[in-house]
Amino acid sequence: MLTAVALALSIGASGGPIRAAGPALRYLAGPAGTLDPAYISGASDVQLLLQLYAGLTRLDETGEPYPSLAEGWSISDDGLTYEFQLREGLEFSDGSPLVAEDVRRSWLRLLDPATGATAPDVLSVVDGASARLAGDIDEDEVGITAPDDDTLIVRLRHSASYFLDIVATPATFVVPAAADATPTWQTVPDFVGSGPYVAAEVDGLDLVLRANEAYVAGAPPIDEIRWMAGVDLSDPVTAFSDGVIDLTQVSPGDATWLEYDRELGTRLNAAQPLTVSYFGFDTTRPPFDDARVRLAFALALDRGELVPLADGTFAQAAASLVPPAIWPDGFSPELEADPERARRLLDEAGFEDRSDLGTIVINGSGLNVEPAAAVWREELGVDVAIETMDFGNFLEVLELRPPHLYTINWIADYTSPHALYGLLLEPGAISNYGDWRDEEFMRLLESAAAAPEDEVGPAYDAVEAYVSEQAPVIPWSYDETWWLVADGLRGLGNLTIGLLDFGRVSWDP
Repeated sequence: MLTAVALALSIGASGGPIRAAGPALRYLAGPAGTLDPAYISGASDVQLLLQLYAGLTRLDETGEPYPSLAEGWSISDDGLTYEFQLREGLEFSDGSPLVAEDVRRSWLRLLDPATGATAPDVLSVVDGASARLAGDIDEDEVGITAPDDDTLIVRLRHSASYFLDIVATPATFVVPAAADATPTWQTVPDFVGSGPYVAAEVDGLDLVLRANEAYVAGAPPIDEIRWMAGVDLSDPVTAFSDGVIDLTQVSPGDATWLEYDRELGTRLNAAQPLTVSYFGFDTTRPPFDDARVRLAFALALDRGELVPLADGTFAQAAASLVPPAIWPDGFSPELEADPERARRLLDEAGFEDRSDLGTIVINGSGLNVEPAAAVWREELGVDVAIETMDFGNFLEVLELRPPHLYTINWIADYTSPHALYGLLLEPGAISNYGDWRDEEFMRLLESAAAAPEDEVGPAYDAVEAYVSEQAPVIPWSYDETWWLVADGLRGLGNLTIGLLDFGRVSWDP
């Protein structure tokens, strides 16, 4: 039996933008990355693709999903089947029809192993998705069907209360039929998208976005966005002060003095951190195939003391992979440090003679690892070597053969704890670089995904307790983000969760 849970009569019901005249919005974004949702490589790509494409749902200023291409949906009593009703008359930016089969095709392209997508695991909860990604089944066996132009039916492998958040992530957004298995099919001169803006032209180093008249919510209030890269990225504060840009992210270091600046302080805005930095272990080989050794390295670190030393006083020590901005009620991870227990665990694991551990290699390309390395040397008596490399080479090394310990940061793809636990720790997930595999973890995670709303927090708390004890990763810090916003810009409430949906932004009349 299907139970109807949402129906929006108009996009305006979601709190969409008010049409207003005004100049182009100049956003200091750096060089534009990919134009393809299948090849997202960082937060800047997410921001750009959010402007260029649309999905079944979209996130509002509080991180809650609202209907976008879908006008409503129904969920079966067991939570395993979602039936989405698409709005009538949807179009891509070139005027061609956008129907349910386009959604299905876009998702199956993401899961096609030939595509080599960077974040296909966002759909891993769909029945058959992981098997399709591994090349074990054909696309027709995946639980995604489009019986008619207006209906998309999705079958999940387990109940997932966060599924409506997943379909609001840019990786799942709808691309036109011209999309193939290469990252270069979409070009600026011939761009076709489904979002509030289209990539119209390149002006010097800047990408110019123009309003998409065919967008489901109507053309956005601001006609032109300049995705600026031709400005000194190392000094955004000066560019903002000089009136060269209207919107820019600034470093936490700059934010510490900007908040006291008489003129700029009133234009400074903070976003809740959705990014976590962490240490990951290669759990496939000694010594970190032993949970006792991993836990020893975790317990040796007093993160509350070390994180400010490594990252500055603006950094917040992380007790969990899950950033506080998306902690559900009842979720309460705590920082724990116990060097004495850490030493006992190494002894119990057979490493009374620490030289038997060999030299532990840490890749420090993602973090300042010196304070942690010093603690492991001094408190545990471990020989530690630090290596660094170009970020592109680092990602290749992570995928092929990670070092004993690696460091990386990750931004939540959607506002649920599952966005971190699932994508970073599920067996076979592309971003599970340490290749941790644990059946009890999966049992707890699936139970949390299916938990009733009032039990979600405690369910994920149980997941966290287990992850903390097994220690496949060591959460390190949460990163604050700060923005300078020009006077007169409205609709940037979504900065509170770190998202920039320019389709909802306008200038004061």
